[in-house]
Amino acid sequence: MLKIKIPGIESIFPGEKTEFTLKHGDIEVAYSLSGSAGETALKTVLRNTGTSSVKIGAMKLLTIEEVNEPIYYNNWQSWFPFKAYWEQPVVKPFVQFADSTGSSLFSATPIPGLLRNDVRPSDYFVATDELVAGFLSCSITHPYFTWNDKEYYIDVWIELFNKAIGAGEEIEIEELLILHGRYLWEMLEAYAERIKEYNGVSFKEFNGIGWCSWYNYFTEIDFKELERNVALLKEIREREAIPYCLVQLDDGYQKDIGDWLETNEKFPSLDEIASMIKEGGFTAGLWLAPFSVSETSEIFSNHKDWLVRGLDGKPKLAYRNWQKNIYALDVTHPEAAEHLYKTMRRLREAGFDYIKIDFLFAGAIPGERLDPSRTPVQAYRTGLKIIREALGSDCFILGCGAPLLPSVGFVDGMRIGADTAPSWRADVMDIGIPSAKLSIRNAFTRSFMHRRLWLNDPDTIILRDCELTTDEKRTFALSVGLLDGMILTSDDMSLVSREGISLLKEALELTGGKPRVFLDGMNGVFAACTKAARKYNVTAFVNLTDTPRHGIKIKDYYREWSGVTPSVTEADLLPRKIWLERVETRARELEKIVEIREDGRQFNYYTEKE
Repeated sequence: MLKIKIPGIESIFPGEKTEFTLKHGDIEVAYSLSGSAGETALKTVLRNTGTSSVKIGAMKLLTIEEVNEPIYYNNWQSWFPFKAYWEQPVVKPFVQFADSTGSSLFSATPIPGLLRNDVRPSDYFVATDELVAGFLSCSITHPYFTWNDKEYYIDVWIELFNKAIGAGEEIEIEELLILHGRYLWEMLEAYAERIKEYNGVSFKEFNGIGWCSWYNYFTEIDFKELERNVALLKEIREREAIPYCLVQLDDGYQKDIGDWLETNEKFPSLDEIASMIKEGGFTAGLWLAPFSVSETSEIFSNHKDWLVRGLDGKPKLAYRNWQKNIYALDVTHPEAAEHLYKTMRRLREAGFDYIKIDFLFAGAIPGERLDPSRTPVQAYRTGLKIIREALGSDCFILGCGAPLLPSVGFVDGMRIGADTAPSWRADVMDIGIPSAKLSIRNAFTRSFMHRRLWLNDPDTIILRDCELTTDEKRTFALSVGLLDGMILTSDDMSLVSREGISLLKEALELTGGKPRVFLDGMNGVFAACTKAARKYNVTAFVNLTDTPRHGIKIKDYYREWSGVTPSVTEADLLPRKIWLERVETRARELEKIVEIREDGRQFNYYTEKE
């Protein structure tokens, strides 16, 4: 049974509504707990009852007791993992890596002190096989969870980054939801549905297939190669009836990081780039990192006052990339905010209707801003609001490297894992380093977010001959298809063989359905099903590990939750491969079965009517 302990209060077994108030000096904390079968909600208000302003940093709200491993940890931004741990996550290698490269820790957390104290938080939500605890929004605080694996409890925290609460003022903290007593995957889906409802989420659809320059050309892309690929894509679309609809130019066109409206010597103007793409019959897409400013940019030279500062008054390092120091735009500065708006508006005027905004975590780093009343989370959301208003509701916005929960409602699509790569890269540190294996891992673990918070972007399918084996490419492509995420490819299209085109068509046949993923430790082997895809009902197992799994009992995974009935009972899962069973869809009726277990837990599943 779920057991909660509030600081200073004895353990609570959630049931009917409970309200009480605790005092911490001049700060009064008002708790409101409400519960029902399988669900507990917590609302919290902080009030300053004193006569002077009080600054608030980290605050523990409650403790969830008697939890069992594995614990499923989520990171604050899209590149890092959502995965299972059976003991405390190790953080020292990442800290050492960041220090050795002269970078910051902000890509991993907005609270670097936690990592330096050897504490790895789970951001926004945390899960076990018995419960999911998560916040429904992230508009002021940064909420996180810490796990004691020796005494089996989880602490729930909020970080307010020393926000000042004036005398007599109050702050309503984001609502916490705790779900329990159902299958993990059902609870994750229910949690995402509640976020969608709470925030009134809507998003623009992405229909068809996109092409991106990055994973073939990286920063070496030039206008001639872009133009050549547009012509090849047009030919393939007409010859193969493959619905390519988007061409997105990635990193490599800009004069510098931060100077987005000026192209380098490899490209004509942004207007000419967009016009060429659109003349080919494609939506024109463009990449940029709107909150990032490099040390060699004109903005850094001329407008250092537009940047987030450290306590020393100097621009604060957000991260290192492109062999440069990268700083963060302070959108609470009116001139910086106006610059951001005009930049994004100019991209629309140039003809770009699809914008990929990357390295977004830079906009949420803690530091000194012109408006000290806004937390980093509030500043970040201000920046996203400016971007959305400038681009308009008819522009598709793809987020990447983004703080996840604060981005809900501002983007149409979201990268939900590390960059992929034209190689498997099984042995890299799991800290957002490009890896085909880790990219597809997160496509499974965060698939419950798809079509609830945004459209999931699992990153691009690679079709050409490269370091990926045929099995690895097939595993990636078909996983993207059956999970129904956004589909983009990234190849020099002259290098894509008939086999590559056939693989893309095979992946397309798996799209359009309702995917579900069974999590069982969820780090390397996944069971998934897709109901009513374009041509099939699909049952699948994916083995991302290097260890074969023999005699997997299929019905142990699919009996009660999938709505798809496999015809076989066992499967052998070979390393780095996908196992699929396709059944052509037909008219059928499903009836809902509600089962009440002896322990009182309710399970819902669907079975086909006779």
